Amino acid sequence: MDGENAAAIERIKAKLSELRQLDPACKLFGSSSHRYTLGPPLTDPELADYETVLGVALPAEYRDFLMKIGHGGAGPFYGLFQLGGKDMENPTNLDQIKKPFRWTEATNPMKWHSSGPEDGILIESGAPGDRYLEWWTIPGVLYICNYGCALRFFMVASGPQAGEVWMDRQADEKGIAPESGKDGSRLHFLQWYENWLDEGISSLRNEKAK
Repeated sequence: MDGENAAAIERIKAKLSELRQLDPACKLFGSSSHRYTLGPPLTDPELADYETVLGVALPAEYRDFLMKIGHGGAGPFYGLFQLGGKDMENPTNLDQIKKPFRWTEATNPMKWHSSGPEDGILIESGAPGDRYLEWWTIPGVLYICNYGCALRFFMVASGPQAGEVWMDRQADEKGIAPESGKDGSRLHFLQWYENWLDEGISSLRNEKAK
């Protein structure tokens, strides 16, 4: 683990502990579903087994989080998915994750209808042609978090954008877009997770100060 990731891991541990103390009633959006509890960290062999099933090597900082902090549970909104878990809200597709993620900017899968099958798998959940009940699985991604209302976050698993966190807003017809910091820089997993902690701590401190 490099020095930058190690420092981020220690900050995250401290901030997660502070957030638990500030919010014992789990009032922060989504927190009642995970109650700031993480699953046990993974060992090297356990993580290697998951990567074998997925067919991809996970980004280094996400691996560090899984082995040094925890696996699934406490996290942004309704919490982090477990690798290989059976959460109905996790649409990670083991065939699609092995394909390249080719986008560098926000895009809308609803515009892919004339594209080839390499762009993803079209899932129809209603009558043919009902665009409001259609969504695409995205190639080259691992879904990591549930925002609610069929909105989710994924991490790019390979290619130039590997490690970036994007939001999938197909459910409200806004497509997919990378998560960015206040300075416009793309957020990778540890930055994205720490941003959630910072925003939660700030919100709860402000509420207590009123």
